[in-house]
Formats: sequence, structure tokens, C-alpha cells
Amino acid sequence: MNFREVSMNEIDLSTLWYQTNLDIFLNRWFSNYEDARRAREAEGGFLLPYKHHFFVCKGEVIRALGLEPDDPDWEKIEWDCARPEDMGAFQRLREKRERIVADQ
Repeated sequence: MNFREVSMNEIDLSTLWYQTNLDIFLNRWFSNYEDARRAREAEGGFLLPYKHHFFVCKGEVIRALGLEPDDPDWEKIEWDCARPEDMGAFQRLREKRERIVADQ
């Protein structure tokens, strides 16, 4: 199955930015966005949503998701997939992640 054959209904957008093998990493989890945003701003990292929660992770988690942590689009979205600053950059990152999920 290729990416074009997978409909949006088959990709759960609430879990797009997480996968079970990420349990080996120490991620910082938050029940609300504001706390996660403050932690990301203070300590760096990437802010990602998961269902009704948020987590802040390091570059190795982004790499484990199949993405490149040095992709310039991360800076454009201010390393925040929950409330990205640049929607065009976010769309490109999301499409890359969707292709990876579709190929699994």
C-alpha cells in the first residue's frame, strides 16, 4: 500500500506524532498545552500532541519517528506541532509523517 492509497480516515491524527517504540525515551508529558509550551520554551525540544495530552521530546525521538530533527520546517513552526506558527511548514512535516505511518 502506498501513501496515496491510505485515506485520512485510516491515519489517526490524534496519534500521528507518537508510536509505541518511543517508550524507550524519556519524554516530558503534560495534560495541558500551556505547561508543555512553557517547558519547551525553557528547556528546548519538540512539542508534540498525543490524543488529549502533549509531550516534549528531544531530537532522537523525532528521528525515531522517521523525521529529521534538523529540518528547517521545525524552526518555522517553532518546534510546536500542537499550535504551529507556520501552517505551510507544519503541513509539509505532517505529510512526511503521514507517509511514514502509511508505509508501516
